[in-house]
Amino acid sequence: MDSSPQLPKNKRNDQLRASQAVITELEMCLTQLTGQMLNTKAGLERETSDRRSKEDEFRRSTEQLRELSARLQSVREEERTRIAREIHDELGQALTGLKMDVAWLQKHLDRQEPALLQKTLAMSDLIDIIIQAVRRIATELRPGILDLSLVATIEWQLQEFESRYGIESQLISAPEETVLDTDGATTVFRIFQEILTNVTRHARATRIEVSVEENDTFLTLRVQDNGRGISKSEIDSPKSIGLLGMQERARLRAGEVHFQGTSGQGTIVTVTLPLSTTNAQMLEDGL
Repeated sequence: MDSSPQLPKNKRNDQLRASQAVITELEMCLTQLTGQMLNTKAGLERETSDRRSKEDEFRRSTEQLRELSARLQSVREEERTRIAREIHDELGQALTGLKMDVAWLQKHLDRQEPALLQKTLAMSDLIDIIIQAVRRIATELRPGILDLSLVATIEWQLQEFESRYGIESQLISAPEETVLDTDGATTVFRIFQEILTNVTRHARATRIEVSVEENDTFLTLRVQDNGRGISKSEIDSPKSIGLLGMQERARLRAGEVHFQGTSGQGTIVTVTLPLSTTNAQMLEDGL
């Protein structure tokens, strides 16, 4: 026989109604919270979608800018090559022909006219100077040897650099030749020229050492000077257009440029570039 106390029926009904009211209130709160969560989720999804859309748009814009930059670099190199060839071939040939005409005049002038003979000699010397200037300008626009040998072109540029600025320059190690394709060789050479320009403008160096290394996948160019040493703030500065230009040139070929400076001890610039466009594309695709 159950001896537990029994609540009156009315009392039990009141408690049941109170419990149902509480449950109903909780259900309403839960429904409101669910609605708020769904609205928040929808808002987050819209924000995520908008952010992804903006990220995709930014990525597409960046890719387009890089493609445009790459095309600009290519067109610039093509134009340099064309102008260099025209200067060397057409202007060089015209000057050579003029020199031959002056030589003919020298042979046929009356020996009793020493002033005229002296003038033709001076003209011949001036033509020689102009021919040398034409060859120098054409070579600086696009060294013809670059199409044959990157290493030889770097050696030539170092000799020109030392002769012009009096900064001791040495290629301390390099393979006899590289397998880097023409576009890659041009990229490395233009970055190398910019490095030398920075040395003359900012480094206050008296000596530079250059090395070129190559393995199955990459070519690495390393240039070290004994100047004041580039600072981290200079490396990170958005105003360092030359440094940014070097990095962007390398990036267009999936390469890298790194700068390391030690105050009072100099700067090291390391350029790493894939040997072929196939390797470069694989690196760009993350393979």
